[in-house]
Amino acid sequence: MRIRFRAAHAAAAVGTAAAATLGLVAAAVPASATSDSSSWNLPGGDKWQVNAWHCGTYSSACSWSSSTKLQGGNPRTAQWIENRVELEAHGISASLTISKSPSASLTMKKRSLGEVRWRNSNSWIADNSGVMKPSWNTTFVSTRSCGSGRVNASINVSEKCAYAGAF
Repeated sequence: MRIRFRAAHAAAAVGTAAAATLGLVAAAVPASATSDSSSWNLPGGDKWQVNAWHCGTYSSACSWSSSTKLQGGNPRTAQWIENRVELEAHGISASLTISKSPSASLTMKKRSLGEVRWRNSNSWIADNSGVMKPSWNTTFVSTRSCGSGRVNASINVSEKCAYAGAF
């Protein structure tokens, strides 16, 4: 009898641990996301891509990421490549706090709008990420990612943007 009890107890413990693990995995994966990606052809065959992403649902905080990419091999890297992202909380008297990578710069344009900027040299990518914390009266958040750069002496890329938001 005691052996069966231990076996049943062990099986219940394994089942509980598995359910807890599945619950943690499910909690770590966002239920939905809002994103946009745009690309443009460059002379020589490369592509310029700009990406914007943020969580689709949140209770108090929302992860975000953005990137600008030079895709292709002619050349493989840009002399400089920059990503600028505008993070905004929408709603009456909405406000926002933003976390970002220590190497990127943050400028709050107003209480509900912040801009994060990162420039990379001799690289194919400039990317940003962090967490935004909108105020309780925010109806939705948006992410506008813009990229610019200098590929080489003859190819300069003016700012191109992608927008992830409710509208």
